[in-house]
Amino acid sequence: MYNKNEKAILWLTLFDFITSKKMEEILSFYNEPYEILDELKPEIKNLVGNDNFCKMEKYFDKNLFNSYIEALDKESVTCVTIFSEAYPSKLKDLELPPYSLFCKGDISLLKSKCFGIVGTRVPTAYGRTVTQNFAKGLAENGLTIVSGLAMGVDKIAHETTLDCGGKTIAVLGGGFNHIYPAMNENLAKRIVEKGLLVSEYRPSVRPTAYNFPVRNRIIAGLSDGILITEAGEKSGALHTKEYSLECGRDVFVVPGNITSAKSIGTNRLLKSMQSALVTSYEDILEAYSIKPTKQKKNNKQLGFNEQIIMSALADGELSFEEIQIKTGLEIKILNSCLTTLQISGLIKKLPGNEYILSGF
Repeated sequence: MYNKNEKAILWLTLFDFITSKKMEEILSFYNEPYEILDELKPEIKNLVGNDNFCKMEKYFDKNLFNSYIEALDKESVTCVTIFSEAYPSKLKDLELPPYSLFCKGDISLLKSKCFGIVGTRVPTAYGRTVTQNFAKGLAENGLTIVSGLAMGVDKIAHETTLDCGGKTIAVLGGGFNHIYPAMNENLAKRIVEKGLLVSEYRPSVRPTAYNFPVRNRIIAGLSDGILITEAGEKSGALHTKEYSLECGRDVFVVPGNITSAKSIGTNRLLKSMQSALVTSYEDILEAYSIKPTKQKKNNKQLGFNEQIIMSALADGELSFEEIQIKTGLEIKILNSCLTTLQISGLIKKLPGNEYILSGF
C-alpha cells in the first residue's frame, strides 16, 4: 500500500518530538528518505538528543512498524505523505508543508477546488447567518469547504455544507481518537461519511493549544482562498489569514457591525486593506470566474409596510420593539408583516424575539 519513501515518513510519525521542521532536518542526512529505514545515522542523535535517539533505536523494529500500519488500516486511516500521489501540490506553497496527512474519508477531496471558511468560536446571530449563507452558496457551486471543526463558525460551515449536499474537509489539531471539542464527535462522523477528516498527527495524539495555530496553515494551504465571516480582535482565525497571505492565497472578509466586539478583527482587516470585502457568495464566485449554477430567486413584490421593515433590517438584526420604533407601525400590522416576510423567506426570526434579513 505504501512505497518505500512513504513508509519512511510514516515511521517518523511515530515520534511526537519530530515536528515537520525536525523531519526536514533529519531527512537532509539521507539521499533518499527510505534509507532511514536501513540505518539511523549518528548525526540524528545531535539533532534530537540522546534520550529521543534511544527511543528511535527502540522502535527500529520492522514488526512493530508493520503493526502500526495494520492498526491504521483497521481504523480506516490512510497516511498521505509529501511523497504520495494523493498529496495536494497546493500544500507545497507553504513555508513548512506537512510531511504527512492522516486522512479518514474521501481522499480525492485533497485535490478538489477548496475554499476555507473560518471565524470566531462564539458568533453573533449575524455571524451565524452570514456563515450559513456563504457556506451554502459556495458548496452548492462546487467548492469544497475547508475549516477546523471548532465550535462557532467552523462548525456552522461544516454542518451547512453537509446539509446542502456539499463536500467539506475538517483539519484537526489532534488525532482522530481525540476529537476536540468532544461535542463535535457526531459532526466528525458525518464528515467521514460525506467529506474528509485530516490531521497532521497520528490518531492517538491528543490535541494541545500549540497544535491549533499550526493546523491553520494546512487550512490555508489547501484552500485557493479563505473567508473570515466574523472575528474578534484576538480570534484564532487571524492566524489563518497570516498563513494565507504568506502562501499567496486570497483573503476575503465580511464587514461586521462596528459596535460589535466580535467584528473588531474583521473590520480591522478591511481597514488595513489586507483582504477583499465581500457581501455575498457571488462576489467570491466572480473572483474565481465561476458562473453560479443556482440563481437567486426573483425578488418578491412587497407592500409598502414590508418594504420599510426590510429597510429597517438592512443594518442588522433588530428586536420586535426596535423594528416598531423604526417603522412606526402598529403592533397588529407589524406582526402580520413580519409573519408574511418570514413565510416568504426574506427574514428570519432569531432567539430573543429578534429578526434579521435572510441574506445577511
